[in-house]
Amino acid sequence: MSKHARSSGLPVDGVEVATAEGWTFPARNPATGERLWDVPDAGVPDAQAAVAAARRAYDETTWSTDTELRREALSRLQDALRGRSDDLALLIATETGVPVGLRAAHVDAPIAGMRGEPGPPPARPPGVTAVVTPSTSPLAVAVAEVGRVLVAGGTVVLKPAPETASAALELGRIALDILPRGVLNVLTTRDVDVAIALTLDPRVDDVSFTGSAFAGERVREAAERAGKRVRLEVGGPRSVRLTDEDDLAPAVSAAAVAVAANAGQACHVPASVVVPAHRYDEALRAAVDAMTDVVVGDPTEPATVCGPLRSPVARDRVLRYLDLARSEGGDVVLGGQRLDRPGWWVAPTVIGGLSRQSRLVREELLGPVLVVVAAGPNS
Repeated sequence: MSKHARSSGLPVDGVEVATAEGWTFPARNPATGERLWDVPDAGVPDAQAAVAAARRAYDETTWSTDTELRREALSRLQDALRGRSDDLALLIATETGVPVGLRAAHVDAPIAGMRGEPGPPPARPPGVTAVVTPSTSPLAVAVAEVGRVLVAGGTVVLKPAPETASAALELGRIALDILPRGVLNVLTTRDVDVAIALTLDPRVDDVSFTGSAFAGERVREAAERAGKRVRLEVGGPRSVRLTDEDDLAPAVSAAAVAVAANAGQACHVPASVVVPAHRYDEALRAAVDAMTDVVVGDPTEPATVCGPLRSPVARDRVLRYLDLARSEGGDVVLGGQRLDRPGWWVAPTVIGGLSRQSRLVREELLGPVLVVVAAGPNS
């Protein structure tokens, strides 16, 4: 952790501040269920203070106009994050279950790509951006979106999902020593009213949202009614369709490993494969073989590929989909159950016997589950 990590404050306006009401909520280790530490639980007054700080930094300082200042500050921030990358990988493994073995995608690549060169002034000033990030990407989305806004000369209020709050807090705390005050402010909260307050605040120019399609549509409608520019990156189901010309076993195996990595908690992973009917049995064998080889275990161990689900809610959501698969006549050929250990675990799972109309194919599951579908004659 940074030298600021022992404090329970929010990184706002260049310092750590206590929440207005003094509320906190516990972060828990998803691999064990154990309480880790307390996280600041911001309210609407804290959101208003963070927006005021970001607005002041944009309107009353040279951050938005001084490209050399931004270039130097972002270079230092990138170097600081790179120097702390081992700590950050361990932090997200501990708090959210992302295996350290997957750090290249979740930590290293986002840091490497966060600093672009400040270009010419944009056609419309960037202003203040509220960045709302998902629980499936504890650090990667935050680093990418914060970097995108800052390099353009904007300022940020970052609100992470509550299950992944500590990584965003640590990003903000590292930045306290580097960025001018008010340029990056972080709000952690369980209160949906805080996100609404950010979206509707007239001092916020842009809203960047990454998450579910349903929540994204609600954010888009609210932000557009309030006259904001909206940037959405929403998840959704992804299916891989294979033909007789494809090398089936490697393609199915790759899909199985991709959906098992980080327990399937990522956007745009291939959660189903559709194969020619006469190759269905071959595809099932390939999926089972690949899933059986997936290393399930402690996310802080480098060999682990599939860790726990990030929360009891996330685990129970996956288990409900597995019950739905059975009710639809699906054949659970591997896994299909919670693992008998502390924490929030679901076994890597392969399901057959479902059609492309199944909800497990049409909806985003966000679990370590691969559905193998036999293509019908007209599909």
